[in-house]
Amino acid sequence: MKQFISDYLSSNYLTVMVLLAFTTLLLIDRSITNKPIKLLAASMLLTLMVSFLDQLEIWCDFYDKPVWILYIKSALVYMIYPMILLFELFVTLPNKNKLMMAIPQILNTVLLVCNACGLEIIYGYRADHSFIAGPLRMYPAVLMCFYVGVLSLTAVRMMRGGERKQGAVLLFISFASILTLLLELAEIAEGYTDEICALGLLVYYWVISANSHDQIRDQLHRTQLEAERSKNELLVAQIRPHFINNSLMAIRSRARDYPELYESITRFSKYLRSHFDAMGDAKMIPFEKEMDNVEAYLDLERENYGDLLDVQYDIEDDGFLIPALTVQPLVENAVRHGIGDHAHGGTVWIRAHRQEGRIVIEVADDGSGATCAETEKTARKGIGIENVRKRLRSISNGELEILHGDYGTTARIILDDTTEGGK
Repeated sequence: MKQFISDYLSSNYLTVMVLLAFTTLLLIDRSITNKPIKLLAASMLLTLMVSFLDQLEIWCDFYDKPVWILYIKSALVYMIYPMILLFELFVTLPNKNKLMMAIPQILNTVLLVCNACGLEIIYGYRADHSFIAGPLRMYPAVLMCFYVGVLSLTAVRMMRGGERKQGAVLLFISFASILTLLLELAEIAEGYTDEICALGLLVYYWVISANSHDQIRDQLHRTQLEAERSKNELLVAQIRPHFINNSLMAIRSRARDYPELYESITRFSKYLRSHFDAMGDAKMIPFEKEMDNVEAYLDLERENYGDLLDVQYDIEDDGFLIPALTVQPLVENAVRHGIGDHAHGGTVWIRAHRQEGRIVIEVADDGSGATCAETEKTARKGIGIENVRKRLRSISNGELEILHGDYGTTARIILDDTTEGGK
């Protein structure tokens, strides 16, 4: 065994060093664990296995070992080389094309298993270890050429698509594989297949690693910009509420002789204050507090619509928590789209009840004679609805459903049954 290891290192020293370099890079940079890197790591292990099998053949010849070892060795080598190229293709090909590319290799595996069972359709060995070519002896070589061709076409396509680094490396791997094969056939440079394969995989890993780091850096930069923008918005939000509220109070104090104007300013101040308080609240709040926001908004709308706006409540239970600013935007949407466009007004229903262990909140309008549900559906698409949906998902894992009918629309919030002490 000591002699075998010594002979192996003597013949495959460069291959082993390249593989050790690849392993070192993987251990140093553990942050990159995506699928392409895993495929390249598997390819490296297969390359190491091929170099071991090549040395095994020399060992069998020298010590006159049983022929069946050579059958298994050759079958594995003929399977592994195309597999390495296939893994390199898997790094770049979309999922729908991977199975198609794997079919020739599956057929190759079936043929090699049959060959190892004694059919000798690809190769065989005599008792003196001499090689016998079978009728399908060219299939593994043709398969490798096919994969190299596909790899080359993929590289060209990637370079045209703007992925120049990765495409150039694939083109280098293809060129190096073909050149090494031709030089071996011409007996000019023999025994370098494993080294070239390992070198190509190492360069390919370096490019994918560099691309991954670029993506992480870009993502970090975008995150930092977003954090800075949020910080600025927070500073602005801290300044504006006080300024606006103080200004409104000053205006209101001068409107004491005008009761209607005084009350309007008071309601508007209450509405703004409830929103300012809720905007910075990323936690669940009591449903009753959310309804205060709704009432502050409705007080203002009643000044616009008067008796045209009818609000009906069916609150069976209000002892639960809800993300802030989720019901009020739906009520505002119902008033604006369901009632605001109609001269004779309409009705908004606000309902809350427990159903099968969950909280269901509904905001519905009668549409006041809306002629077409599709018109309503188009009108309701907006930023407000999406904001409510995102807020529900991020804070409470809740759901928002929009149900369109021939006369009116219902917005339905579904939450886990959470009491005021739950979160």
